[in-house]
Amino acid sequence: MKIGIAGGREEADYLIGLLVKDKHRLIVINEDRTYCEHLAAEYDKVSVVYGNPGSEEVLSDAGIKGADVMIALSGKDADNLEVCQLAKQMFSVRKTVCMVKNPGNVEIFKELGIDQVISPVHILAQCITHSS
Repeated sequence: MKIGIAGGREEADYLIGLLVKDKHRLIVINEDRTYCEHLAAEYDKVSVVYGNPGSEEVLSDAGIKGADVMIALSGKDADNLEVCQLAKQMFSVRKTVCMVKNPGNVEIFKELGIDQVISPVHILAQCITHSS
């Protein structure tokens, strides 16, 4: 599969490590130049792009068009929403996945067309309420 990963640090690094083993084609976009250099040195078969993943031009240059999945991992919910919406609407990405810090954004983002919205706090709350 062709998978885009936008933003994130430890989360992105962990995901890249898992997905590379399964031989997926990865395009990683990050605004931190030093982190991009680290990723490029660590993963030789991964396309690493330095730039704002919320930019139409950066996504286009990265070659995200027609990807199977776009994963947005930035620390800002609004940025993740923007990346996923751009990917889906402008670049025909089949499935969008984003992390959110605010658990209240889970349902809102789903209503706005994001396929999978993940909130660690929301998942934790579900684990607690379902285990009782």
